[in-house]
Amino acid sequence: MQPYLQYIVLLGAVVIVGAFVMPRKKQEPTLPSQTMQNMENALEQFMENMEKDNEELVDLVRRAQQESKVDAESKEQRIAELEKKCEQLAAQLQKSQASSSAIAPQAAPTLSIPNDAAEKDASIYKLPEPAEEAPPQTNTIHSRYSELFLLYEQGKSIEMISKKLGMNKGEVQLIIQLAKQEESAHA
Repeated sequence: MQPYLQYIVLLGAVVIVGAFVMPRKKQEPTLPSQTMQNMENALEQFMENMEKDNEELVDLVRRAQQESKVDAESKEQRIAELEKKCEQLAAQLQKSQASSSAIAPQAAPTLSIPNDAAEKDASIYKLPEPAEEAPPQTNTIHSRYSELFLLYEQGKSIEMISKKLGMNKGEVQLIIQLAKQEESAHA
């Protein structure tokens, strides 16, 4: 069995010598320095553009935040003004309701006839004329917002009325509701 072993060893030696003798594959040459320089320049340009775009985006976000803050402050101020107006309208409504309820008891006249004169001639004493109804108050919601009610009676929408008069839709709705309450209180 030794001859087989010799053949195997000899075959292995031929393979090893053949491996050294065969030409090797060429390795890829390294990129020239000009190409590397161009790639570095392109990468730097890209990074500069990204930084510039990022700064513009940050500025845009900052301006949007400032605008929204100013807008929120103006809305808060408008809400505070509307709340004051609402309180004033409610106070005026209560005042007008109180004055209308104060007028009602005065309408019932009383007859005061002295005892000795009543025996002589009761016909000379007449009941006082009932007080004429108080003239309608000129300081009503309808009079203060006549243009609003004119548009509302023409069938215009609340949104259109608010745009035309430069008011908030909620404010227009509130005025209309207060006018309805005022009418029902006087009816």
